[in-house]
Formats: sequence, C-alpha cells, structure tokens
Amino acid sequence: MAETLRWVFGRKDLKMTVVDILPDFLQRLRSGEETAWGELHREHYSRLWSSVQRILNNPSLAEDVVQETFIKAYRDIHRFQGQSLLGTWLYRIAINQALDTIRKKQRLDRWLSFLSPVADDENQPTVPEGQIAPTVSTGLENTELRDAILQAMTELSPEHRAVIQLRLIDEMSLEETAQLLRCKAGTVNSRLHYACEHLRRKLAKLKRRTE
Repeated sequence: MAETLRWVFGRKDLKMTVVDILPDFLQRLRSGEETAWGELHREHYSRLWSSVQRILNNPSLAEDVVQETFIKAYRDIHRFQGQSLLGTWLYRIAINQALDTIRKKQRLDRWLSFLSPVADDENQPTVPEGQIAPTVSTGLENTELRDAILQAMTELSPEHRAVIQLRLIDEMSLEETAQLLRCKAGTVNSRLHYACEHLRRKLAKLKRRTE
C-alpha cells in the first residue's frame, strides 16, 4: 500500500537541497535578504504545497497555508539552530499550519451548524456542507488506479489523510507523526489502519470490475 501511494503521489524525498549546503545561506536569511528568501521559496514551495494540498484537499487553502508557512519562517528564522535541514524545518511548519487550519475550520463548522436555520423537520438541524469537490493532482496520468486512489483519499477525513501523508507517503516515524498531529501513537495507528482498509476496499472493488 505504501509503495502504491508513493507511486501515485510522486513523493519527493526530504533530502538536502542547494540552499541547505550554502555555508552563508542561513546568515543571509537571518539578515532578511530578499534574494535568499526568494531562493528558499523556489526550492521548497512545490513540495510543501503538494503535501499540504493532500491533507486539505483544497488548492486555494493550500496556497494560503504555504504562504503563511514562509511568513512564519521569516518571523522565526532566528530560532532555527541548524539541527535539521531547512527543508525539514519548513515542512514541519507547513504541516502544523495545515493541521491548525483544519482545527479552526472544524470549530467554525460547529458554530455554523449551531446557528444555521432549522430544516423542515425541527429535529434535524441543517448542517452546512463541508465537503470539498475532489481534485486530481497535476502531472499524473489519468489511469484507473490513480483515479481510484485519489477519489478514495478525498473520501477520508482530513485527520486520516494527514496520517496517510505523514506515515506512508513521507515515511515519518510513528513518534514524529504523533507529535505533529498532537495525539497518541495508538491513535495514529488506529487512524492509519482505518484509512488503509478504506483504500484497500476501494482497490478491491476496482480489481473486481476489471477482471
């Protein structure tokens, strides 16, 4: 399952980039040099957007989150001690920003649901639709397998998509994933099990149709 997902989404490894090996690059960032920040943006924007988009399933919102990531990085660059790659540091900021966005949206949806008009059946309140239309990542062939997995991913909750992204696509450890998601390791495992079973059922249906 993990290999299939990495093939579908074309995971880009969290590897050392050009900006990570330039000896004076961190100092240029700390001094606020516009050229250096432009280089950092060009080097990491695409990978950050792809990871955030797969969690949020909303391209416009993903764009906002990544821009907020660079703004936060600009504010906090003096706290970066160089104990990890710049790309890894940015990635963690982006994922945390995405998860915070989900939490804020969930709180807003609860309030909107509470304040929304009552439907014809007074015992059934009208709940705002929170579903986002499925989108297909660019740069992928429209194979039936890819389409099935992409569709199945959109049917998962943001929390389950986040676990798939972090554990299977980006291959983060159980402890790192739990820390980022602010939950217990057991919760990560249970979400991952549910998400994988969902994807397996979808792929099994596809296999039966094509046999």
